[in-house]
Amino acid sequence: MVTHLLLGERLLRKQRSFFKEWPVKRVLPEDFDPIFKAGPLGPTTETEIRTVGAYRVYGGISDFETWIICNLARNAKQIFEFGTATGKTTYLLAANAPQATVTTITLAPDALETYQEAAGDNLTDSRAAKDVSRFDSFYYQGNKEEERIVQLFGDSKEFDPAPYKGTMDLIFIDGSHAQSYVESDTQKALEMIKPGGVILWHDYRGPKRAKDVFSVLNKLSKRLDLAWIANTSFVAYRPR
Repeated sequence: MVTHLLLGERLLRKQRSFFKEWPVKRVLPEDFDPIFKAGPLGPTTETEIRTVGAYRVYGGISDFETWIICNLARNAKQIFEFGTATGKTTYLLAANAPQATVTTITLAPDALETYQEAAGDNLTDSRAAKDVSRFDSFYYQGNKEEERIVQLFGDSKEFDPAPYKGTMDLIFIDGSHAQSYVESDTQKALEMIKPGGVILWHDYRGPKRAKDVFSVLNKLSKRLDLAWIANTSFVAYRPR
């Protein structure tokens, strides 16, 4: 049993199942963006960020993922986030992109009944999406960065991307992991991103964890040049 678990963890790190590679290609961070190229002593000081440890943060991203996303956000002017959760990532995006407006959307805790489950959605992911929408206050509140954060409330399926078409430098998709929501958020993100911008999806973790994210991104990789950033659960796309 222990040997089986260790093998599973090793395969997860290598981005493959017991029988085959995962469909989205794995790339080193520096192969996706040269800012991550290390010097002889490791990462350069150009990649230094403001951060807060990923300790007891519900629905948060890892410290390494924070370093990745904040560096990709560094020169952004317009950032959009699907899934506010605690607002910690929202805050760190604003803190590390001092010229950016960060727009973020979440389902309000008093509007959980408006969540739109669809046939084929994973029920565990649907329940988790409602649970992570329980926050009525956010990490960024009371900080100076709040002035550059636009908080939207509502179901992302009802969100109209038209006013943001082709304007976003960075889009982070970390809302509901149920299939219909990943598909909807992805389609809207593809409309909103500008050429040369970056879309990041969170929780590409294989066929057993967030399996709808895994499935949707695998299908998408057949027509778009997606990359899974090594040692993260981020899938990234940069339209040319």
